[in-house]
Amino acid sequence: MALLAITDLTKCFTRRDKPFDAVSHVNLMVDAGEFVAIVGRSGNGKSTLINMIAGLVRPTSGSVTIDGNVVADLSDRELSLLRNRTIGFVTQSQTLLSNLTVLDNVILPATMFPEDKAPEPEQLIARAENLLKQLGVAELMESYPRELSGGEMRRVSIARALMNSPKLLIADEPTGDLDQESTDIVMQLLREQADSGTAVLMVTHDPDALRYADNVYRMDAGVLTEQTGQ
Repeated sequence: MALLAITDLTKCFTRRDKPFDAVSHVNLMVDAGEFVAIVGRSGNGKSTLINMIAGLVRPTSGSVTIDGNVVADLSDRELSLLRNRTIGFVTQSQTLLSNLTVLDNVILPATMFPEDKAPEPEQLIARAENLLKQLGVAELMESYPRELSGGEMRRVSIARALMNSPKLLIADEPTGDLDQESTDIVMQLLREQADSGTAVLMVTHDPDALRYADNVYRMDAGVLTEQTGQ
């Protein structure tokens, strides 16, 4: 069974009394260790698709199954656990907590649901420091988000998404604020995550990022099609 299975997924909205499909009958399978990229112009349904995968938006029809769990069937707590333990999500927007240092922001996901998992603090700090080092921002551990550039916040967000060693990493424009050197660092890390068994689903406008992916799909007017010749 694929780690991520999307079956006939559709999300319909209404605009000026006219219904339209933001996502239209999408089918996609992503295996553990597979790196999939989705490209397409803004407004063609990519963000709606990944928000449905993460359980943030309910589909009109169809289903999303992650690691054997049908997302729409999960309770609020089960969905929270899935997002915390199974999914790592890098969003386009800045979601770091302003009152926490970089290090504490990265560690935060691992401190949630302590009744289910209680790693030693030293282990958490060591893992967070290692992720930040890999992403080239270890010197910012004691800084606060307001002191960071957009690209630095993006790399810290990636470290946070990887903190709990997710089975599925969803990355929405992970290189959007980065220069070429930082882009290469991030993409090499995502590729390494896939090579280690993580399923990676990336939405991107960056053509240079596509060479790291195993398969590339295009989203156009809500319809997902596989690109050939990548």
